[in-house]
Amino acid sequence: MFFGRVMGWLMIGLAVIMASADAVLALGPTEYAGIITADVVTLIAGHAPDTADAGRSMLDGLAAAFLDMPAWIAVGLMGISLSVACRKRQRQRRFVFRR
Repeated sequence: MFFGRVMGWLMIGLAVIMASADAVLALGPTEYAGIITADVVTLIAGHAPDTADAGRSMLDGLAAAFLDMPAWIAVGLMGISLSVACRKRQRQRRFVFRR
């Protein structure tokens, strides 16, 4: 659980850095070309994701929509969901006898 929380917070930090890089690109003098998730997947995997058949099923359409969103949103959502799923929970006591 500790590793999941740490990775979640690291992904949230990476999303903040990616959002600031995207803002710098938007304010630059050249044409705005944001960082999309497909670019990040291409850098990590070494090849472009296959989205040519992205109209066949609902899952393919969802994957294509996920790859077309800005990378900082995708990484931020994954970080938030990972840190929420791995959070510390209070121990629930079912039978508490008080005197």
